[in-house]
Amino acid sequence: MATKRPVRRTVAPATPSATLMGNQDTRGKGDSTSRKKGKCITFWVTEEQKQEISAYAAEHNTTVSRLIIEGLEMRMSKE
Repeated sequence: MATKRPVRRTVAPATPSATLMGNQDTRGKGDSTSRKKGKCITFWVTEEQKQEISAYAAEHNTTVSRLIIEGLEMRMSKE
């Protein structure tokens, strides 16, 4: 027996809202594919390493992510 496929129906608002919250995109919320072309990379460190890295980043007015990227770029350019 054939099954019917659901049809998604959307209703466009008649006029845009006067408030920012009223115009907020709630359908694509959290969809990281629309933000950047970059990819997320995660890795494990000990709690002590994390504290040291975070302190170093704060002392040098940068982010942990920027430190990691710059370190990798330096390391790869040496080869």
